[in-house]
Amino acid sequence: MKIILTLKTVENGQVLLNLPSEFSGQQVEIIILTKEYSSIKKNSLKGALQSYANPELMTLESKAWENFTEEKYGDC
Repeated sequence: MKIILTLKTVENGQVLLNLPSEFSGQQVEIIILTKEYSSIKKNSLKGALQSYANPELMTLESKAWENFTEEKYGDC
């Protein structure tokens, strides 16, 4: 599947869209969104859980998997 995203201005109720030749003879799905709808600001969750962070445990994160497997499986 190839996706083309482009912004065009509607003139006299029409939009001119040039497609790659590889699309010739194929069915395509066309979805039309107005700019106002497509530009709704999306909120980010980045940092949302920062208040729950425990700085003392952050130093253990780099070896967390190694410590877990050693604890669970020992010297198998």
